[in-house]
Amino acid sequence: MAAWRRIGTACCVALGVLAGSLTAGAADVARPFGLDPAVERRIDDLLARMTLAEKIGQLRQGGWSPDFDLGQASRGEIGSLTNAEDPHETARIQKAARSSRLGIPILLADNVIHGFRTLFPVPIALAASFEPDLVEEASAWAGREAHAAGLHWTLAPMVDLTRDPRWGRVVEGPGEDPVLGAAMAAAQVRGFLKGGIMASLKHYAGYGAAEAGRDYNTTEISPGTMRDIYLPAFRAGVEAGSQSVMAAFNALNGTPATANPWTLQTILKGEWGFDGFVISDWDSVWELMNHGHAGSPAEAARRAMLAGLDVEMAGDMFKENLADEVAAGRIPPARIDDAVRRVLRVKFRMGLFDRPDPDPAAAEAQMLTPAAREAAKAAAIASFVLLKNDRDLLPLAPRGKRIALIGGIAASPADHMGSWGANGRQDDAVTLATALTAKAAAGGFTVTTAAGCDPACRSEEGFAEAVAAARSADMVVVALGEPWWMTAEGTSRTQLGLPNRQQALLEAVAATGKPVVLVVFGGRPMTIGWAAEHVPAILYAWSPGTMGGAALAEVLLGEAAPTGRLPMTMPRAVGQIPLYYNHLPTGRPPTGDHYSSKYIDEEVTPLFPFGYGLTYTRFAYADLRLAEHVLKPGDSVEASVSVTNTGPRAGRETVQLYMRDPVASKSRPVRELKAFRKVSIAPGATERVTFRVPVEAFGFHLDDGRYVVEPGRFEIHVGGSATDTIGTGFEVRN
Repeated sequence: MAAWRRIGTACCVALGVLAGSLTAGAADVARPFGLDPAVERRIDDLLARMTLAEKIGQLRQGGWSPDFDLGQASRGEIGSLTNAEDPHETARIQKAARSSRLGIPILLADNVIHGFRTLFPVPIALAASFEPDLVEEASAWAGREAHAAGLHWTLAPMVDLTRDPRWGRVVEGPGEDPVLGAAMAAAQVRGFLKGGIMASLKHYAGYGAAEAGRDYNTTEISPGTMRDIYLPAFRAGVEAGSQSVMAAFNALNGTPATANPWTLQTILKGEWGFDGFVISDWDSVWELMNHGHAGSPAEAARRAMLAGLDVEMAGDMFKENLADEVAAGRIPPARIDDAVRRVLRVKFRMGLFDRPDPDPAAAEAQMLTPAAREAAKAAAIASFVLLKNDRDLLPLAPRGKRIALIGGIAASPADHMGSWGANGRQDDAVTLATALTAKAAAGGFTVTTAAGCDPACRSEEGFAEAVAAARSADMVVVALGEPWWMTAEGTSRTQLGLPNRQQALLEAVAATGKPVVLVVFGGRPMTIGWAAEHVPAILYAWSPGTMGGAALAEVLLGEAAPTGRLPMTMPRAVGQIPLYYNHLPTGRPPTGDHYSSKYIDEEVTPLFPFGYGLTYTRFAYADLRLAEHVLKPGDSVEASVSVTNTGPRAGRETVQLYMRDPVASKSRPVRELKAFRKVSIAPGATERVTFRVPVEAFGFHLDDGRYVVEPGRFEIHVGGSATDTIGTGFEVRN
């Protein structure tokens, strides 16, 4: 079958969602930073004056603790430091670094994952917004606060695509789709830079495909799938200006990512032209020995350095071994100089040599500002996914009514804030219990709270009180889900239902016969099939951040409407996992035939599909048209569709465009998201939504790295989720 290959810039469609999806050459991409000859000359001067020990110091990242030895900074033994958050402490550390022999400042980093002091919704929730501009602004607020505290660098965003919700770090990423993931990666990198700090794309690469969903486990991914599915978000982040990339813990096809020359050298630094630096994850150079990839610390340090790793986080493998490896001729001095040059280049780009350090006395005034809190609340509202709303139970009409609010999470600040809370404080967080109760007097209703159990629901001691409160109420809001510590690093689960005794609490409350709204907290899709069948309204709230409770109260009462969409497929059962919308077709599609691809004890379909989400109105799609039905290389598909708000109130709809290549030299997915746009439509009004997608976006990678778009028939599908669409088609000819 004939094919063509195009080398050029990645294309942006609608909201920039195709960034990073094509095989653009490094020179073709406009990036925020370029090589500055004046800076490179200053780096040459520093390198000429540095001892080998000072160079190795630049390649080490330390970890702050209360007993941190300030001499490491003043002696030039570390080039960066993580986990120092107090502005007076960061100022003290930087002053010590500037007193070193060459006065080279330290890069100060932290895990600013979804906010610094003001916490926004967790990243999987931000991805559910399908709003890159909103995510960029959220990251900018995080950057402003972190920069005010003296930081230059966040160890974020995590852009690992994953199809397995058993993996605990789902909470930190963008979900299952490469186009959505690329959009979120670029938005976060731009936002952090706007706020004054640089990003670190992690975990490069394939970490989210850990076998059995078990954190740190091995991954097996073909080269073509890596390029089509797992790498686009990293590519988009590099093109948006990320100055560092963090190598992953996992082994990829047998080679640990920490020492993988194919990903680090061939692709990242070679094909993509990345000129920042690559950092390991926590002590992962030492872990090369656990992988069986190195037989000694010296070999581990050598393998990592020669593969393209530049900086070691937390460990001492570089400190203790690099000098000897250079002296023995096993590591060329030029490789050390290249790594140091990359670190110094980034320090110059971030202004560490030329700009004054932030005033620590001014930091507090820049934290948790009213504007930041409002932005966090808006982000939470945009992230909530309404999964079910029978008989329009939501929004509640509570005037003159009694509401029972049940569930320990409803009054738990930590579980609103979520994991990776940086400098967030529980006293800052507005909980659902606080916010809903505060609205009761003005709204003419009453709220009775009954936890029923602690957030993890380890016992049933409080069930009787909760059931009594439900019986006495006119309507019930039940807040359940994962406590924050169940959805983070190292929190893989084999069971994805409501934790511990929560399911029993929900069933006991539902048995009262009162109208029940289930608000689900957490950081991943869970198996909530019983609730989907028996509870009339379900709102997925994730871990919504500092202002999450205020946002929830507004949405429950109809002062705002939920507009989020699922960034991951929600399974019916753990046995379906991995379950994702853009799967390949099979030779025996699921049918009534016994010998077809199905289960004998469960449906093959998801509980809720990718891209799904309701709001407080309804939308209808019609009249999907293409401007042209025969296209050639260099053309764009122009697709337009009419979207009508058929409900009683204004609303926002996430219009999604999918494609399929039904016949190709490699079997292609049944659906692939290529563009999306969020539009506001008045009741009764119709909006004509138009997408322009380059023909080149309809291709795929071969395992040898070539990107091809094969001529033939293509399908276009547009709608409100991966499965609820209308379709048409076009042909590509050479």
